[in-house]
Amino acid sequence: MNKLVKYLTIIVFLSSALTLSAQSDEKAIRKGNRNYKSGNYEEAIAKYREALEIRPNNAKAQFNLGDVYYAKQSYDTAYAEFQKVLEISPDAKLKSDAVYNMGNCLLAQDKYYDAFNVYKVSLKLNPENENALYNLEYCRAHLVKSEIWVVQPEHGTVEAKEKMAFNGQRVTLTSRPDEDYALSEYIVARADNMEVKVDVSGSSFIMPKFDVMVTAVFKPSHKIEIDKDIKHGTVRADRQKAIEGQSVKLEAQGEDDYVLDKYTVYRTGNVKDTISVNKDVFQMPNFDVTVTATFRTALKVSIDSVANGTISVTDSLVKPGQDVGIIVRPDKGYQLGDLQVISQKDATESAPVSDDNMFQMLDSDVTVKATFVEATDYYKVQPDTTVKGGHVLLDQTEATRRETVKLDNAPEPGYQFKEYVIHQVGDTAVKVQPLGNFFTMPDFDVEVSAVFEKSEGEDQQQQQQQQEQQQDQQEQEQQDQQQNQDQDQQQQQQNQQQQSQQMSKEDAQRMLDALENQEKKTMEKVNEQKVRQQPKKKSDKDW
Repeated sequence: MNKLVKYLTIIVFLSSALTLSAQSDEKAIRKGNRNYKSGNYEEAIAKYREALEIRPNNAKAQFNLGDVYYAKQSYDTAYAEFQKVLEISPDAKLKSDAVYNMGNCLLAQDKYYDAFNVYKVSLKLNPENENALYNLEYCRAHLVKSEIWVVQPEHGTVEAKEKMAFNGQRVTLTSRPDEDYALSEYIVARADNMEVKVDVSGSSFIMPKFDVMVTAVFKPSHKIEIDKDIKHGTVRADRQKAIEGQSVKLEAQGEDDYVLDKYTVYRTGNVKDTISVNKDVFQMPNFDVTVTATFRTALKVSIDSVANGTISVTDSLVKPGQDVGIIVRPDKGYQLGDLQVISQKDATESAPVSDDNMFQMLDSDVTVKATFVEATDYYKVQPDTTVKGGHVLLDQTEATRRETVKLDNAPEPGYQFKEYVIHQVGDTAVKVQPLGNFFTMPDFDVEVSAVFEKSEGEDQQQQQQQQEQQQDQQEQEQQDQQQNQDQDQQQQQQNQQQQSQQMSKEDAQRMLDALENQEKKTMEKVNEQKVRQQPKKKSDKDW
C-alpha cells in the first residue's frame, strides 16, 4: 500500500511538471504574439525560441517564428523555419500552410518556378487549400518557356540537360574537354543579343524569360605530378590537371611522429624553376609541375590532468614556431583560472599564452597545465538572425571569459559557408577572431554572424574533378583501340540525337533574326490571359 502511494505520488509529480512545462511554453508564445503584432520582431523571435527551448516539438512556436522572419523580409530564413514545421507536426493542414508559406517566401523573391512547385506540394498535403491553388495559378501565369540552343566550342563539347525551360528553372550543363584541355568557363547569353549575359553558377544557370545560347571556353591543361621519393609522409593535390591561373590545394600527412616541414612546387624537369606556395595553395602556371615536400620529427604537446573542466589542443604533433590553439571547456559553474605551457626539457622555460588561448611552439615537447575556479561572470553569445544564405548554429547562449565556444553553420540551398564574423554586441568595430569552428570568449557579450556565398566555387570544383576523372578515363581508353572505336560509334549516335539541339556558329547566326521578336510575342500572349494581379498573402497563425 505504501509503495502504491509512492508510485502515485511520482505520477502526480510528473504530470504536474508536464503541465507547468506546457503552460510556460504557451505563455512564451502568447508574449511572442503580442510582440509580433506590435512590430517588436526581435523580442518576438526571442519568445518563440524560448518556447522551443522548453518544448522543441512545439509546432505553434515554430510556425510563428517563420511568420516573424517573413515580416522582417528575411525570406530565406523564414523558409527554413517553416520547413522545420514539417519535421515536428503530424497535422496535414498545418503542414500545408507551412509549405504554402514556403512558397510565399520564394514568390516574394520573384522565384515563380520554384514557388509553383512548392505550392503543388502544399495542395497535395491539403487539396482544399484555396490560397495555395490561387497562388499556384498566379505563378503559372508568370511562367514563360524558352529555348536553349547549344553552340559547340573548340577543344571540347557542351550539353544542356534541357532543350527548353521555364524562367526561374535551374538548367544543368555538362562538358567533355578534348585531351589535354579543361573547362575554363561556360558562357550563356541571350540568343538574339549575345552581349546580354546570364550568370552561370558552377555548372548550372537560372533560365531567364528569353531564349539563350550556351557555349564554353576550353583551355590547355597541365599535369600536376607528385614526387614519388618523398620520405616520412605523403602529399596529394586536389586535382591531377589544371589550367593556368587555377588554384591548386595541397594536403600532407606525416608518418608516425613526423609533420610537414614545407612544400616545394617546381616546373617538371627543372627543380630550380619553383612556384610560390601560400600555406597549402599555389596558382597553376602555364606548364606541368611536380610537387614535393619535406617532413621533420614532430614535437609533442601533452595535456596535464585537470579538475572541473577539460583542456585540448588544435594540434598535438607540431614543429617549432607553429601556432597552437588551446580549447578550454570548463564544467558548469566554473571558469578558467590559470593556463600555462611548460617545456618538458627545461621546467623553467614556458611559452606565453595569449588571452585567446594561443601559443607559439617551443623547440621542445611541452605540457599544457590549467586550473579552473568558480565562475563569477557569464557573457552572452547570440547568433545574428539577419544572415543571408544560411544560419549560424551555437551550442550555448552564454560563456565565461576565455571559455572556448563551438561554432557551426547551416548553408541554405545554393550557398556555401565562407567565414564567421564575431563582434561585440552593439559595436561591430570590436572583433573577435575565430579559430576554425571555435572562438575564445572575451569579457563582453558577442554576436556571431557568418558570410555565405553562392556555391559557385564548390560546384566548379566538383565539375573540374568530374572532368579530370573523364580525362583519366580517356587516357586509359586510348590504350585499347577497340574501345576507342566503340566510343566513337557511341559519340556519333549521341551527336545524331542532339542534332536538333546543337548548331554551328553559322547556323546560330542565321537564327538570330527569327528569334528577335519571339519574347515579345510570348509576353503578348501571356498578357492576353487573365493574369491575377496580386497573389494571396501568407498564412498567419495566432494561437
